[in-house]
Amino acid sequence: MKRKRPISNKIIALLAGIFLASAGFVLASHLTEEQSAPPIIGSAIYSPPPNIAEIASHVEVVKDIRYHASDNAFMDLYYPKGATGPLPVILWIHGGGFIGGSKDSRQDYGMTLANDGYLVANIDYALAPGQLYPGPVIQANEALKFLNGSAAQYGGDMERIFVGGDSAGAQIASQLAALQSTPALAETMDLAPAVSSGQMRGALLFCGLYDMETVRESGFPNIDFFLNAYTGTESFETFGNIHEMSTIQHVTPAYPDVFISAGDADPLEPQSVALADSLRAKGVDVTDVFFRGTNKNLKHEYQYALDTNDGQETLQKTLEFLLEKSQAQK
Repeated sequence: MKRKRPISNKIIALLAGIFLASAGFVLASHLTEEQSAPPIIGSAIYSPPPNIAEIASHVEVVKDIRYHASDNAFMDLYYPKGATGPLPVILWIHGGGFIGGSKDSRQDYGMTLANDGYLVANIDYALAPGQLYPGPVIQANEALKFLNGSAAQYGGDMERIFVGGDSAGAQIASQLAALQSTPALAETMDLAPAVSSGQMRGALLFCGLYDMETVRESGFPNIDFFLNAYTGTESFETFGNIHEMSTIQHVTPAYPDVFISAGDADPLEPQSVALADSLRAKGVDVTDVFFRGTNKNLKHEYQYALDTNDGQETLQKTLEFLLEKSQAQK
């Protein structure tokens, strides 16, 4: 894996300090302004759907499949019990500021998607600062390559692929989708796409960052720390390959259809709005769920608050998008 380096004691101490100082993370996006905790990245705190026990009883779970020889390259698979016929495949990439997070925190959400008739591959990947960019993108591409050869064993149909993620995972997913559909990016990265653009049916992008030239302006807490760790620099804007990470610069008409969402109180929401506008300008079909002007106060990763009306409504719109795109003729 490219650009790997050991984690220094100084960085470990800094990471530990941030995590301990912000034990109340995060994805409690349904909290009020007065209740909200400092939004740093750690293990996700969110609310599964009230019927998660019933959902889990209908879903097969296969844990910790190694999809590549690189560090932390494991995936969990979820698919409906007794499913008949090929299932569209969803590759999901967790968030965590490129330095934290785990596939385990996305299991309930992955099972919820799978229960609607999908094979969901929920992946882990090596984290910064031990693994630098472009390591996670390479690993996600390797996960697609693995699924190309193995998904059928679990009922998956690799002619109907979706990639998705949240926060940092949405950035990786968006770049992965661009890699499959934009030959110029693949050439620049010197990375062969794992699948053809014809296999891609859509991208699911929750509260991500897509423009490295403007992301600092978002004011998202600790954004410079996360991106400095990921790029191995003292100032991420100086990183020589930073343009590769700006998905907004790699949008073409061949980019897959997109479902994109962010809360109105998420500092990264303008990043999603700008990407949606850029995609539409290139003729890409975009379904967006934004809340501008609603004063709902939906924070970063509100999509995982599945005990709330807004979380549930976005889930239903996500499932509608998946159904429409997976049934479409290509």
